[in-house]
This record gives sequence, structure tokens and C-alpha cells, in this order.
Amino acid sequence: MSSIFLSVKLEKMEREKNIFDKIGSLIPGYAGYAERDGRRNCDKILREAISLKLYDVERNLNQKMLDVLKKEGVKKMQELEDLRKHINTLSSKIKFAPYGVSSFFADNQIKEDELSNVYQYDLNIVESAEKLGDLVKFDIGEPFKFEVLEFENQLLKRNNYLNGFK
Repeated sequence: MSSIFLSVKLEKMEREKNIFDKIGSLIPGYAGYAERDGRRNCDKILREAISLKLYDVERNLNQKMLDVLKKEGVKKMQELEDLRKHINTLSSKIKFAPYGVSSFFADNQIKEDELSNVYQYDLNIVESAEKLGDLVKFDIGEPFKFEVLEFENQLLKRNNYLNGFK
């Protein structure tokens, strides 16, 4: 085995481990999709954790809306209400979607690179939810709006990727 091939293989394994470690540190109980028996459960844990994070974002946004209503009036309040509805919709899409794609959870062996891609999508979604959680506390302006759209984009990418397993 050439040293270049070995180096690339080790780097890929390290990257996958880092992705898994990051998700695992952000989502308690998340064990990853490597074992077939645990895939549905891990997908459920991931969805519940992200949905809870979005619920917190929505709750904080509700408080900000009350503050804005007192200071800036109804126009700004309507803008924030639209954002709140968007976040609520995204949370529902995650929470109430079927847990994964049946062929993804089937007995078929998932290729290492496919599994790595799913982990990367998961990590992107979790990190985006974390950013939303941070931003809602301090800045509900353009950066927050951008991150809501980024979250939605990451969720769409993941769903499209998993739909490719049908």
C-alpha cells in the first residue's frame, strides 16, 4: 500500500471521526449511523435535539418580539412574526418528518463515503441551529434572517441526499 494512499485514507478517517465527535458533543445520546440497528434511533435523537433547539430559538424570538413591539411598533413586529413562523415550520419539518429513508435504514451496507456525507449534512444542520440559538439572543437582524435561510438550505440538501437512497 503506498504511503500516499494510506495518508489519504487516514485523513478521511480522521475527518469522519471529527464530524462524528462534533455532532456527538452537540447532541447527547447521538451514537451515529454506523450500526444498522441504531440508525432510526440516532436519527430520532438528532431530530428531537434540533427541534428543541429551534423551539428555544422561537421562544427567545417571542420575547424579542414583545420588546420590539414596545420600542419599535407593529411593522417590525410583523417582520419578526414572519421569521418566527418560518422557524416554527422548519422545526415541524424536522420533528414530524418520517425518521430517515427506509432504504437508508435497510440491511444494505451503506458505503463509507455516503455515511460520511450524511454526517456532514447532520453537522451542518446542527451548527446552523446553534448559530440561530446564539444570534436570536443578540442580533435578530439580517444575520439572523440569513441563518434561518441557511438552516433551511442545509435541511433541504440533507433531505435531497437521503431521498437519493430510495
